[in-house]
Amino acid sequence: MTDLLRCALPKEPNPQLATASRKPWIVEQALLGLKEARRMPSHATPHLARWFRKNRKLGSRDRKIVGEIIHGIIRHEALLLRVGARSPTELVERWADMMDGDRFESTASSSAAEDYATALNVPGDVAREWLNVLGVEEAAAYAQAISHRPPMQIRANLLRTDRETLASALLAENIETVAVEGVDTALTLKGRANLLGTNAFKKGLFEVQDASSQRFCNAIPIKPGQRVLDLCAGAGGKSLALAARGARVSAYDIRDNALQELVERATRAKAAIAIDTPEPAPIVVVDAPCSGSGRLRRNPALRWGLTDATHLEAQRELIDAGASLVQPGGLLAYATCSILMRENQHAPSGNEWTRIEEQTLWPHRDETDGFFWALWRRD
Repeated sequence: MTDLLRCALPKEPNPQLATASRKPWIVEQALLGLKEARRMPSHATPHLARWFRKNRKLGSRDRKIVGEIIHGIIRHEALLLRVGARSPTELVERWADMMDGDRFESTASSSAAEDYATALNVPGDVAREWLNVLGVEEAAAYAQAISHRPPMQIRANLLRTDRETLASALLAENIETVAVEGVDTALTLKGRANLLGTNAFKKGLFEVQDASSQRFCNAIPIKPGQRVLDLCAGAGGKSLALAARGARVSAYDIRDNALQELVERATRAKAAIAIDTPEPAPIVVVDAPCSGSGRLRRNPALRWGLTDATHLEAQRELIDAGASLVQPGGLLAYATCSILMRENQHAPSGNEWTRIEEQTLWPHRDETDGFFWALWRRD
């Protein structure tokens, strides 16, 4: 019988990390970092990253250990509290016990939904939805998939190189990669590396992009030279991927700082992307703001206050705005990095639309971040 309460626990103990996590100096730094993360939960990840950059006391080895502790506690906090932790210090102690192999067998199970919510450190309604969608066995596999830091994935910039040439260029800089099956532009890093410091990056040969986003861009049927409007372009990851596949991309976003980053990235990638007000186009892409529930393995702090309710109205407005800009016979592509159903059930208004594709990616099935997209053809 599947033990949902413990389904996200590490499969193997890590005594060396447990020992390091009990050193007073490390505990002190972990508590400071955890406090910084809690200072503004909705922005915990950038705040924590800034704290690590400014913390000159931590060397690279200690920084890695402290980061493992903080993110590990965020992933497993509900379970650590359930087994008796009553203070930040005790959270670190119980996490070290977990690294030593303690499976907290004396803690009794409850209902399936309550146990699963505890295992994932997510709200009960989120846990119930995933249990209903996946079933118990798959839900446990999903929990295991998001319980540790995932590898980094990158996209070969087809305007400058191909995947095989990029892999060779990175290997020459002592960075090993593995090709992602089914995505002809995607590579997964073996281990960690300072990617942004490589010559390959400075030459615009690749961008950091999860294979889920690459698969979405590859699913959009683009003819060479066809115009694509990226309505929520942000910093331009998908705009750059679409341009590399031959699209003439027009990008728009309400955030000027994000568009400025897109301009810089496009310059490095040698991609011609127009920053312009939205105009009708044969293909319109709406990569909507969302809960980010598909990115829990990469951004553990999204667990704090996780809800599918925050962006629903904006998503409805954006999908209709995008639909109004699709030319007759054209295509609307809607995407989120969410695997919560309500964020992915939107459809363009009117009866002139035919849904031609829908896809949900899950970390345990697809070895990517969680991701959703749907494509509609305007009749």
